[in-house]
Amino acid sequence: MTLSIIEKLNLGGTLVKVGVVLPVYHQEREYIFECIQSMERQTFRDYKLVIVLDGPNDETVTAIKEASKLLTIPYEIVDRKVNLGISPTLNEGFELVKDCPYLTWISSDNRHDPNFLERLVDTMDQASKETVLVYSFYRRIDQHGTPITYTKAWYEYVEHFMTRKREEIFQNCFIGASFMFTSEAFAKAGGYRVDFPNVQDHDFWIRLLQHGDFVLLREYIMEYRFNGRFALTTNIPPEQLTMESMASSIDIQKSIGKLPKVSVVLYSHNHVKTIDLALNSILQQTLSDFQIVIVDDGSTDFTPDSIHRTHDFRMIPLLLNHRGKAESIEIALDYCIGEYVLFMTGEDWLDPQALEQMVLKMESLPSETDLLVTNHKIWYDRRGRLTSGPIIRGTRYVKSSLNETIQPYAVLYRLRSLHKSLSGVSNNQVETHFYSQHIKPRNTHWMNMALYHKRMK
Repeated sequence: MTLSIIEKLNLGGTLVKVGVVLPVYHQEREYIFECIQSMERQTFRDYKLVIVLDGPNDETVTAIKEASKLLTIPYEIVDRKVNLGISPTLNEGFELVKDCPYLTWISSDNRHDPNFLERLVDTMDQASKETVLVYSFYRRIDQHGTPITYTKAWYEYVEHFMTRKREEIFQNCFIGASFMFTSEAFAKAGGYRVDFPNVQDHDFWIRLLQHGDFVLLREYIMEYRFNGRFALTTNIPPEQLTMESMASSIDIQKSIGKLPKVSVVLYSHNHVKTIDLALNSILQQTLSDFQIVIVDDGSTDFTPDSIHRTHDFRMIPLLLNHRGKAESIEIALDYCIGEYVLFMTGEDWLDPQALEQMVLKMESLPSETDLLVTNHKIWYDRRGRLTSGPIIRGTRYVKSSLNETIQPYAVLYRLRSLHKSLSGVSNNQVETHFYSQHIKPRNTHWMNMALYHKRMK
């Protein structure tokens, strides 16, 4: 049983318009004072602040209680001695302001402009009734509170990244640190979940945005601190955050029945010169009912930047540390939710009708057909110039009399029958392993079409 002591200080009895929750774990004393001072200076005063202490150290508790004495707006402190994590902490705080029409939460290491709440409230008030969320741009400060110098290119990147269609929330968490949502939508979305403790915000945004529209306020109205000693992004590796975030996306897609026909697993490692062609060849398919699980295996060039520049809600980007192809593909398969799976590499591309033709053929075949084998065409890359090569027939995806293995590209697998383990498989034998493990005379069909283009050096 969780012990909780609620200190009700200076609490007003009338309904307020905005409920603000401040969850606090361990935090620097200086950051706490800066955060609370910035909230006291808000020009919008019709709000209540709920500070929920999630079992922090004594120094943090003392700082919170001292800093809160600066407040002249209604507030509460929930002094919980047990650390439960961010999601239960937020839910506990929002329960105390559930009657407020608008809600938001802030971090104890950030600073907010005096018009932070005012601009978010005004934007929400002026938005359509279908709007459930408003969010804004934000500036960055370092661990010392010093503004990080920006270039014009950085501002352009921020606008490009945060100006998204609602559906693209499945791909990236672009909402940022400055936001406000309606309490009605919060209740419909079910609050914050404990299943994804390090990406609870992204998980919540995905579910929230299934219930309405969102509006971007194109103003910089708060400061987000980077590299703080207790910050999540400082203590959790980026790879872990990426994998957990995309696991949340997949989980929600399953729960709402958003299941694609085909999962394309696109493996990339230092493919900066070719990854755009590979991605575009998938996005331009005549069959649109697919997902792309693009797994970047620790590229040391700018391949991840190219991946991030591509906006599409059907993409699941997994930016991993270098693990090798076998382990990377094995991880990617956990994110596949299509009925069928096709494997690609970042140097190759598909014919525009590849997925449509493969799916049409597969669905015309007996249900026990687990593999559809097609042909692939070779292209020789001579310093970036492509020269046409031969077409490799799918019937040759076996060892020849010279014990030479032809890699089996352009094979459509039925996901339910795919053995996902690649333990002990060498990186250059991934495709051959899948093919040899699953091909049987009665479960395989060959379609005599070259739908996959293979680049060779």
